[in-house]
Amino acid sequence: MNYINEFKYYHWGPCLTRFNLDSKICERLLQRGNLLKEDARKGLAGHLDKEMKYTQEDQDWFLSEFSPVISDHMKFLTTYHNNNYKPNVKLTDLWINYMQPGEFNPPHVHNQQLSFVIYLQVPEKLIEEHKNYQGSDTGPGAIKFINDWNSDTLNIAEVPIFPKEKECYIFPSSLNHMVFPFKSKCERISVSGNFGFINDNS
Repeated sequence: MNYINEFKYYHWGPCLTRFNLDSKICERLLQRGNLLKEDARKGLAGHLDKEMKYTQEDQDWFLSEFSPVISDHMKFLTTYHNNNYKPNVKLTDLWINYMQPGEFNPPHVHNQQLSFVIYLQVPEKLIEEHKNYQGSDTGPGAIKFINDWNSDTLNIAEVPIFPKEKECYIFPSSLNHMVFPFKSKCERISVSGNFGFINDNS
C-alpha cells in the first residue's frame, strides 16, 4: 500500500438540500395561494400565465412555520462551507406557481442569497408522462439545477429532479435552474421564495 488508509473529500460547489415538509403547511400554502389577488409575474422569469404573490400576512405566517427548516439548512451550510453562517435571514419574496401544459421556466437565477421551492401538487398524469419520457434530458415537469454549462463524466455540473409533493429544495439564489414543460392536461403547483442575509447589527 502506497498511502495511509485514510482520505478526505472536499465539498465543492453549491449547497442544495431537500426537506420533506408536513402536510399541514403544504395544505395551508395551497389554501392561502388560491385566495391571492396580486400578480407576481412582472418580477419573475417564468413563462406561466398564473403566478401569484403572497400577502405580508401570509409571509409572516409562513416564516413562523418554516423557520425550523431554514434554520436546519443554515446549520448544515456552516458545516458544508466550514464557515459560521448564522441562521439570521429575512424572507423577502414568496409566490405560488400554477403551471399548465406547455408552460416552462427558462434557465435563471434569483436576486437574494438563498432561494427555495416547495411542491404542493404533482398530478398522476404528469408523473406518468415523466415516467414514459424517452428523451435524453431531464424530462417533462422536472426541475434542473445547473452549476456549470460544461459537464463531463467526472464533473457533476447538473442535478435533475422530478419532484414529489411536500418536497422542499433550498439552494443558493445564484444557482441556475430551469423547469421543463409538459403536455399532460393537468396543473403542477409549487411555491417559491427568497431569503436575504441580515447583518448582526441590523
